[in-house]
Amino acid sequence: MSDEHAHSAPASVTSEPSRPQPRSIKIRMWPKTPVLYPMAIVALICCIVSHIAGSSDLRDYPFEKKAEASVEEVEALPEADPQAATAGRQTTLPAQMADAEEAGDVAVTTVDAEAEELEKKRVDRTLAVIFLIALFFSLFSICVDLDVRWAIIYSSAIVILALLIWILNITTGFLPKLLAWLDFITPMANPQFYLGVFLVWVALMLMSILVTRFHYVRVEPNEVVVVGGMLERQQRYDTMRMRYTKEIHDVMEYYLPFVRSGRLIFSFPEQSEAVIIDNVINIKKVSKRLDEIVGSVQHDHTH
Repeated sequence: MSDEHAHSAPASVTSEPSRPQPRSIKIRMWPKTPVLYPMAIVALICCIVSHIAGSSDLRDYPFEKKAEASVEEVEALPEADPQAATAGRQTTLPAQMADAEEAGDVAVTTVDAEAEELEKKRVDRTLAVIFLIALFFSLFSICVDLDVRWAIIYSSAIVILALLIWILNITTGFLPKLLAWLDFITPMANPQFYLGVFLVWVALMLMSILVTRFHYVRVEPNEVVVVGGMLERQQRYDTMRMRYTKEIHDVMEYYLPFVRSGRLIFSFPEQSEAVIIDNVINIKKVSKRLDEIVGSVQHDHTH
């Protein structure tokens, strides 16, 4: 999906009143980092929920040292005294009943703690599955350029596959068995993992913002300036007879909120190579500003 726009001076002369020219626009050359923001947001949400309701806390790691310490404590216990054992057999019946009641209370408390721990681990597993789905979506949008045709094909294939599974489940009832088999897959992560994923994305975004400060294209009413590098290496082109093409290669990135990215291609008659800008954020607004700049220059040439 692409739109082509040409810039040339018209032959006719009009007498419309002059209007203020729009200022220049800077078009940043972004990497793919902003596309990963759904995964980062899901990771942050999973971190908060897992911290409140989850149980995967590894602050007591490593467990091997605790186990070795427990064994050493058991070995350090004094040996049993035969006279003490004989005295223990003469324990009165009320004392035995009190010990039994205390043991029963401990057993009930243990069962409740295990049930609570199991419920927390179910929360951890659910959060891990949700995060993996968001990770798959983000990686798929980066690795696959999904144009309109393939988006329709993939959507149709998913709908057909879902209907087939639904029909087979009605006739054979295999879905509960499949879900029972998938129950053995138990991905889990602790809050620190989700927080780490979010912080890594934040660090990458800061690096991307820094890079885009030095790599951009500035379109002015009279010229196009391509800036690349920290030393402000610039290439200048005349906007007369300039053409630019807006291309949408990936519909997922184009319809992703807050991203809506695409590609801009600037071509000039005196240059054999075009200027290509990938991953332009909010490309619809950028192309609208470009049309305003081009239109103002065309209006000036009519006077």
